[in-house]
Amino acid sequence: MPNKPKYVAIYEWLSEQIKNQAYKPGDKIPNENDLAAMFKVHRMTVRQAIDKLVSDHMLIRKRSQGTFLLSEKKPVLVRSLENISTYYDDIAAAGLQPAYSTIESGIIAADESLAASLGLKPGDEVVYLHRLMLASEVPLVLEKSFLPADLFPGILDLNINTMLYKIIDDVYNMKLMHSRQEIGATMPPDKERKLLRIPDNCPCIWVESVVYNDKGRAVEFSRALHRGDKYRFKCSIGQYLCSDVAVQAKP
Repeated sequence: MPNKPKYVAIYEWLSEQIKNQAYKPGDKIPNENDLAAMFKVHRMTVRQAIDKLVSDHMLIRKRSQGTFLLSEKKPVLVRSLENISTYYDDIAAAGLQPAYSTIESGIIAADESLAASLGLKPGDEVVYLHRLMLASEVPLVLEKSFLPADLFPGILDLNINTMLYKIIDDVYNMKLMHSRQEIGATMPPDKERKLLRIPDNCPCIWVESVVYNDKGRAVEFSRALHRGDKYRFKCSIGQYLCSDVAVQAKP
């Protein structure tokens, strides 16, 4: 690779060291100053390489302690479309540490579109949550959730930096039975890219979902933005249904 950036060379060297098991999960890697001296580069160049490995979920920084090997390969985050689950489940299954960060919350009036999704009247009060989901301190998913305010009195007084569905189950004794989802791809605007810490050329996967309780009432409408470089989606598909279009033989 001609004119390879120096941070890429350091990234590849560290990746090779990890692949060859020079470091094991939990081991501390050399600090930025030592690596800068080894490669005869500025410390910020080393930081770029380490930032990339942190983003890959292979390294983790621990405040006042240093940088440690988290995983010998990039963990795969999988979102199942077969049942109602939480991001906490996805992240924990990948061996990473889940965390939630609330960006904004409050009570708003439903517009026509939101009211239709939740089976409400325009102007009805809705609980609004804008949250960021992180895995071992790396942002993965940006989600906006809307819930009928009459179903969840006092929810904003609770700790919402946790699994929302667990709150719904434990505190409000409400069972979530099924959901309807739509999926698409997008290039997010600057504000959302900054929150997710992704470059300009990184696409995201959006998922719009309506969740229903055991009484058939819509209890949540959400729109989540998943990092396209981190997430995979899976589902089971039924049998092939042949169409009625006749297949003509070649003359």
